[in-house]
Amino acid sequence: MNMKLAVVCFLLFGASNTLVHSLDSFRAAVYEHNVTFPADRTKILPREEALQVMENNLAVYAQQAKLASDMEARIIVFPEYGLYGLGWTRQTLAPYLEYIPDPNVEMWNPCNKPSVYNSTEVQHMLSCIAKNNSVYIVANMGARQPCKISDPKCPVDHQYQYSTNVVYGPNGDFVARYFKFNLYSDEKQFDKPERVDLTTFDTPFGRFGTFSSLDIMYHDPAITLIQKMNITNIAYPTAWVDELPLLSAIEFHSAFAEGMHINLLAANLHLPCAAYHGSGLYWPTGTSIDGLYYYNDSLESNGSLVVGTFSPFIFPASNDTRTKALGAFSVKSEAISNKAVKVKINGDLFTAIMSRDSYGKLHVCQGSLCCDALFEGDFSSELFAFGAFDGMHTEGDRYYLQACVFIKCANNTPESCGSPTKVSSSYMSKMSFSGNFTTEFVFPEVLITENGVLGIVTKYWLYQNSVIIDVGLYGSPLSISILSRDYSRDN
Repeated sequence: MNMKLAVVCFLLFGASNTLVHSLDSFRAAVYEHNVTFPADRTKILPREEALQVMENNLAVYAQQAKLASDMEARIIVFPEYGLYGLGWTRQTLAPYLEYIPDPNVEMWNPCNKPSVYNSTEVQHMLSCIAKNNSVYIVANMGARQPCKISDPKCPVDHQYQYSTNVVYGPNGDFVARYFKFNLYSDEKQFDKPERVDLTTFDTPFGRFGTFSSLDIMYHDPAITLIQKMNITNIAYPTAWVDELPLLSAIEFHSAFAEGMHINLLAANLHLPCAAYHGSGLYWPTGTSIDGLYYYNDSLESNGSLVVGTFSPFIFPASNDTRTKALGAFSVKSEAISNKAVKVKINGDLFTAIMSRDSYGKLHVCQGSLCCDALFEGDFSSELFAFGAFDGMHTEGDRYYLQACVFIKCANNTPESCGSPTKVSSSYMSKMSFSGNFTTEFVFPEVLITENGVLGIVTKYWLYQNSVIIDVGLYGSPLSISILSRDYSRDN
């Protein structure tokens, strides 16, 4: 999908105006995998049968790694749960697990030396896929790590079970291991590590960090890797449920890359029947080239390989260009006075005002957060909600969120605002959109639709917590939003 969107989004991070994001250009790939797994996941299978399930998925990994290598990709990321799928208990998942050693303690090439550890067939195959295709491979699998009875937290089966990212170099060397720290509330089959892993690995084309899925919503390990350890490339296996209107995979992951000024290689599962889909290569301007993401929620669709080039990116040291762009922005306007109502969006109760107007000024507050918008377009046939949220997000997971949103109401009624929709016929020609957020962690999103197909913007600049649209969108807006995380208030 070729989305040529002339959008400029501005956001300021302290006094740091110049950032360099990689030393060299490099080709990278992510694979959105249509995982195969047993229909009945209530039975405890013998190891041989569990291994056969994983080998079936690994055969697809091998094919996609070769395709990526043929397209000159030097690193490929596969999704979380990509080897055995979802829906397990602690007991039924056990046959799929392997002991995974610490690569910082002992160097190991599983492809060359498969017999060093017992029952490590998956690690052997992943290592050989990397070696046979001369690429870095980042994959997710399950680990079983023995613990002592004297350990008060040791489970009754005397082993910890961790969701684990593993990384193999182009010669097959095992180079990095990460145990997932932030688990979803329904991930009872896995244990939470006692302490967070800050996992990095070096390549000839830059240093990478890795974490998975829900980790992206919390300070550790994500923010510590990026801010304290200066990591600007993140390999990100995920199993992300698409949650419109604000937490679609392509929507939030591209916003995180932009907000944190990083390259994000995000590989998701492809299970559209359960709303798992949306993968991409995202850099500090949203995506590196038009179309470097995959979003297909058709039940007949399959997985897809996304390959593209990351180039060195330098933010301008001067604010002259940004200031000029802001100074040039103007629309005809008049004050709009609408009564505020409560709207539930992604489980959170926003304070919002409704608008069918094609131009005007909007202002809404909740708690200490106030959101302002100046806009012009064509919204005559549809209803939009302009809302603010300042509080603890508690739907499924807990984290403190501040958000300003301008969203399409699904059925053009106030009651439908916040419900998922992929239909819009409106047009946004100009918009200035901002909020007085209390933290620097601000993630701007612009989600559009063309004939019912979702897309994201492709070009961003950054300035003062504001979204600026100055020459119009190709595509109809579904959600123009700014999410901010106040990590200090999570507890």
